[in-house]
Amino acid sequence: MRILTLLVLMVLGCSRAMAADGAAFNAIGYSPDSRYFAFEQYGVQDGSGFPYWDVFVIDLKTNEWVKGSPYRALLESETSKPAAARDQARAAAARALKDLAITEPAELIAANPATEAVPERERLVFDRWYESLGARSGEKSQLGVRFELSVEKLPLPRPAKCPEGDGDSYGVRVSLKDLQTSTSRVIFEDKAIPDSRNCPLAYDIAAVVAQSGLPMTDRLVALIGVYARGFEGLNHRFIAVPFTISD
Repeated sequence: MRILTLLVLMVLGCSRAMAADGAAFNAIGYSPDSRYFAFEQYGVQDGSGFPYWDVFVIDLKTNEWVKGSPYRALLESETSKPAAARDQARAAAARALKDLAITEPAELIAANPATEAVPERERLVFDRWYESLGARSGEKSQLGVRFELSVEKLPLPRPAKCPEGDGDSYGVRVSLKDLQTSTSRVIFEDKAIPDSRNCPLAYDIAAVVAQSGLPMTDRLVALIGVYARGFEGLNHRFIAVPFTISD
């Protein structure tokens, strides 16, 4: 009986651990001048089991959402499919994507999904350009274009919407290091925690993307993972941080 009880508790514990909501993402693309960028995040809500889909359209020059963004769809039925939420959100965003000419594909430079087991989620090393012999960890870049992104959480005042006694919330600082020159600079730092992050506790680096094709541009985007309190654990969402590899 004791063994059976332990097995039941283990199964229940695993179920609770898996019940939290880890969103997936997709980079939609850029405008031809690289000023505007769009991406989407999607998944199934913890607790409710409702599928959701969010489309974000960002002005990379001002680092702000464009008017009307984000475009969100939440289907309040456990039997609804994520594809139906996708269709609603993309339909809502279609006019903005067309008006801003977000037609250019985004190239995935590096990725570190939350489901990948890695020693450290707060750092990501990438090459800006393709290396003909392949990128190898611990070696120098043949083209001198290897960089490291890192995130660290910052203690900041808790957003007003976060309940008293619910623990601390944190902002984020994002830094870029040139591994050829060993020089680093901060590319983004919170001064306050936006309410839209829902009481964040931690951050990681999910991906780096750049515009594909010619003419080549130097306006990249880091997708930063945000771990925030949810109904059944820590949920994982994304924010976009634009940056360039030169000062």
